[in-house]
Amino acid sequence: MVIKAILMDLDGTLIDSIPLITKSVETTIKHFGFKCSKQKLRELAQLHSRDIAYYFMDKNKKHFSPHDFVNYRRSVFLKLLDKKQKHWFGDAKPFIKKMSRNYKLAIVTGSRWIFLDAVFDAGTKNKLAAIITSDDVKHKKPDIEPLEKALGKVRAKKDEVIFIGDSTQDALMCQRFGIKFIGKSTGISTSFQLKRFNPILIAKNFAEIEEFLEE
Repeated sequence: MVIKAILMDLDGTLIDSIPLITKSVETTIKHFGFKCSKQKLRELAQLHSRDIAYYFMDKNKKHFSPHDFVNYRRSVFLKLLDKKQKHWFGDAKPFIKKMSRNYKLAIVTGSRWIFLDAVFDAGTKNKLAAIITSDDVKHKKPDIEPLEKALGKVRAKKDEVIFIGDSTQDALMCQRFGIKFIGKSTGISTSFQLKRFNPILIAKNFAEIEEFLEE
């Protein structure tokens, strides 16, 4: 297996933002007068804000502005992000630094640039060949468009790329596109959920991923 590029998700993979994402969804749902179970909340937290808004609109047969829902959740998340001192998993930046010596690296995330700008430093960003956000595509995860765009940036073929992600959305996207997927069990989806997509590895940390790549 010859790997030339490593693509990575952001939330739940590189930064410990899933609790913030879940809290922002929960706060927004309550603000608009709706309720859901904790299990359903975790499922909804994987979706884009507009899709969450439509879910409650359809379920409750109510009409409200999805645009207002999206903007409210965005403002809540940014406030939560400001309050959190350490966003990155402790081994994430060292992993990026070391892997950048041998591989082309890219971020493929469902987050927007406004969130990336809040957590990225110039030194880390400069080690990446590309960053693909939801602002850069017409069709978001789990559509394959983000991966298509990323492969063009790193100039690699499908069989020369590995994607590291924490969610079934990441796994489904990779399955649809036909690239190797490594599941990282630090985010929104459980190891059991990730295993259903036949990942080449499920890892608890970047040390395990690094060891796998060296082998």
